[in-house]
Amino acid sequence: MDVRAPREGGGRRPVLVTGALGFVASRLIPRLLERGESVVAVVRPGRDASRLDAAGVAVRWADLEDPGVGPEVFAGAGAVVHLAGLALVPRFLGAIERAGVSRGVFVSSAGVHTRLASVGADAKRAGEERLRVSALEWTILRPSMIYGRPGDRNVERLLRLLLHWPLVPLPGGGRVPQQPIHVDDLVEAIVAALQRPEAVRREYDVGGPEALTLRDMVEECARALGRRVVFLPLPLGPVHLAVRAARRAGLRTPVRPEQLLRLRESKAVDTGPARRDLGFSPRPFAEGVAEEAALLAQRG
Repeated sequence: MDVRAPREGGGRRPVLVTGALGFVASRLIPRLLERGESVVAVVRPGRDASRLDAAGVAVRWADLEDPGVGPEVFAGAGAVVHLAGLALVPRFLGAIERAGVSRGVFVSSAGVHTRLASVGADAKRAGEERLRVSALEWTILRPSMIYGRPGDRNVERLLRLLLHWPLVPLPGGGRVPQQPIHVDDLVEAIVAALQRPEAVRREYDVGGPEALTLRDMVEECARALGRRVVFLPLPLGPVHLAVRAARRAGLRTPVRPEQLLRLRESKAVDTGPARRDLGFSPRPFAEGVAEEAALLAQRG
C-alpha cells in the first residue's frame, strides 16, 4: 500500500504516529515530514504537544491504554506507526480496523526473545500475536538497545557516568553480546517498511552491524569521550539479590532486577532479513557513539 495515496480533494492520506512525544518519534516525525508526508500525532491528554504544533503536525488526543478508544482516533490515516508499546495493541487494534486503516508498522522489542519470566515480554508477545491474526497489513520491527542521541536513556547514561567517574561496575563481567541500534537507523527501517510491499506481514529483528560485549561497548564509549575507564567485575548473583532487596524496600536502583538477569542472555540478533527486504544498513557502534558523545559535548 502507498501511504501517500490521494484522498478525495487531492490530499494525501497522513501517517499516524503513536508515542509521538517519545524518543524514536522525535527522529521519525521530522524524517517523515522531510519526505513530504503528512503526519498526525496521537498524544495522551495533558501532555505538552507544542513542539508538534510548531512543526505543523496535527495532534489527536487519546489515551491508548483506554480500551474504549474509538476509530475516530485513526480515521483518515493511510498508515499507522505504533511506537507506544506492543502491549497496548490488543486494546486499540479493533479501532484501527474499524477506521479502515489497512497498513501499520509496529515497533516491538528484541526483548521478546528472552527465556526469562517477564510480564513485559509476555505482554509484547501477546500484542504481536494479536497482529498476526488480524486483517491488517502489518510489519513488526524488533530493535535491540536504542541509542544515538541525547535522551536515549541507554548509552547517554553510560557516557555521562564516564564523564564523571572512570570506575564502571560490570555485573557478570560484561561478556554477553549486545547489538545496539542507532535511533536514526531504526527510523530508516520504519520508513522502508512503510514503503516496501515485501515487508507486509513480516517480522524483523533490527540491531547494529556487529555484536559487542558490554565491556566492548563501555570501551568504545570511553574512547569517544577521550576518557580512561577502569572495570570492576562483579558476580551477577549477589548483585541481583541486592538490587531485588533494595526494590522490595522501596528504594530506587539504576537497573531493575530482571535487567540484571538478562545480562546472562545474548542480545545479538539476525539482521539478514531486514537487510534483504528493507535495505537495512546500520552504522557501526563506534561511529554512532562518537556522534552522540559529540552532541553531548555541544550541550556542555
